[in-house]
Order: sequence, then structure tokens, then C-alpha cells
Amino acid sequence: MLEMVRESGTMPTTDAVAERAGVSRRSVFRHYADVSELVVAAYELQRAEANRRYPPRDVVAGSPEEHVAAYVERAADVYELTSPVRRAALHMSRDYASLLDLMRTDDMAQHKLVTGLFGQFVKTSPEVLLPALISVGSWTHWNALRTEQNLSVEQARAVVTALMMAVLAQA
Repeated sequence: MLEMVRESGTMPTTDAVAERAGVSRRSVFRHYADVSELVVAAYELQRAEANRRYPPRDVVAGSPEEHVAAYVERAADVYELTSPVRRAALHMSRDYASLLDLMRTDDMAQHKLVTGLFGQFVKTSPEVLLPALISVGSWTHWNALRTEQNLSVEQARAVVTALMMAVLAQA
């Protein structure tokens, strides 16, 4: 399923997943109670893969520019890997609260990461500037740059970098 979502950008049918796996539809539902469990499993597998492939870099002693570069490089890689399944999960989350919970957990981890990376630089108006950094560095913002504005990965990286640097300049 994960491969199929990444290839097409859409949620495959259970029949298509079963066919691709070389099993019957009934076999799929022996392992997963419903479609949401299958999507949750794909989402969690993808999360583990992203964390394994793109671990956060330790830039505690770095400059604001080094923090931004490290954050944007990793975020772009993670978001590009995870976006197809995240989009599918977002669409399905209206019907399956477990998917919404997974996405909220990922969003909270991103908030914590941004706060940890940039909190030391935000002395002025942290109640405004930290949420601004969190918003600019979010998957939601990345997704809008890539899908609504049709920016390339490099263009989206440049936009996020410029915006984060502009926010930090206010600090």
C-alpha cells in the first residue's frame, strides 16, 4: 500500500493492495480490521523509515543560519518522502480519528523540534515568533508550496529558508 500511495499519490483500493501483495482481499482483512488500520500501519512504517533515513542533525552550537539550513534540509527530505501518505491520511482522517491522532503527533514533534532548534535565538516576542517559525516549517506550509504553488523542491526549500531567516531577523 505504501508503495502504491507513493507511486500514484492517491489511496489505492483494498482490492488493488491485495492484488499487488499477491493475496486475497480476505487475507488483507485477516491482518487489518479495516482500511484505517492498513493506512495507520503504512503511516507508521513511513514515519519509522523517515526517522531512520533522516535523523535530526545536532546543531546546538551553530549559528541561526546553520540551524535553518539543517532544519530545512531535513524537513524537505522528510516531507517529500511522507507527503503522499500524509495527503491520503489527511483525506481519510475525516472518517478515522486514529489517522488524525497520528498526524497531530507528528505535528507536535515538529513543534518541539523547531522550538528546540530556534528557541535560543528568539528573545523578542517568542509568543509570536516561535509559532511563526513552526508555521513556516510545517508540513502544511510545505504541502501548500509544493501543490498549490507548484514549486520545485529547491524552490520550496529556498522559500522556507528565506521565511525562517526573516522571522529570526525579527528576534
